[in-house]
Formats: sequence, C-alpha cells, structure tokens
Amino acid sequence: MNMGGMGPLDLMKLVSQAGKIRENMSQLKDKAAKRTVEGAAGGGLIKVLVNGAGEVLSVTVDPEALQDSEALGPLVAAAVNDGLRKSKEVLLEETKAAMGGLDLPPGMMDGLGF
Repeated sequence: MNMGGMGPLDLMKLVSQAGKIRENMSQLKDKAAKRTVEGAAGGGLIKVLVNGAGEVLSVTVDPEALQDSEALGPLVAAAVNDGLRKSKEVLLEETKAAMGGLDLPPGMMDGLGF
C-alpha cells in the first residue's frame, strides 16, 4: 500500500504524536484568543481589532469616512476581512511552531477549525 511517501515508521511516529498535537491545539486556541491584530481599509480611515479566535473586538471609524455613506459599508467589510486574514496568518504561524515544525498537508488547518 502506497502511503504517499510515508514509510511505516513515519506513520507510527505521527500516530504517537497525535495526543501531544491535540493538547498543543487546545493550548493554542486559548493563547490565540488573547492575541490581537489590526485590519484597516481606506488608508486607515476604518480600523478593526480582531483576536486570534476570529472575533472582531472593535471598529474605529475616522470621521472623514462618514462623509461618503455609500463607501462606508464596503470599507468596513474590507477592514474586517483584512483583520480576519491577518488573524488567520498569525494563528497558522503559531500552530506550526506549537507542532514543533510538523509539516501539515495544505488545507489541513481548515479541518482544525481555523
């Protein structure tokens, strides 16, 4: 049976690390909720603060942005999306570090709830 390049010893090592990985992921989620990143749009007219759990903590709107009510909604959406993207990037970096450099297949983080 072809294991995609993984030999029996590699697979056994991965299985033996599963418990440690689960524990690290739980700690990581707790730690991530405490980290924050800033997303922005409109040259900084709209700023959002997002934590590592993907929650928007605050939205700051420069009074200048209120002059164009049609642009306000798209600017807020862009700032939120920027913050969420940055939050996910930070979480991915921390996850890789917490797993001791274990190289995960592309897309595997999506299945872990991040």
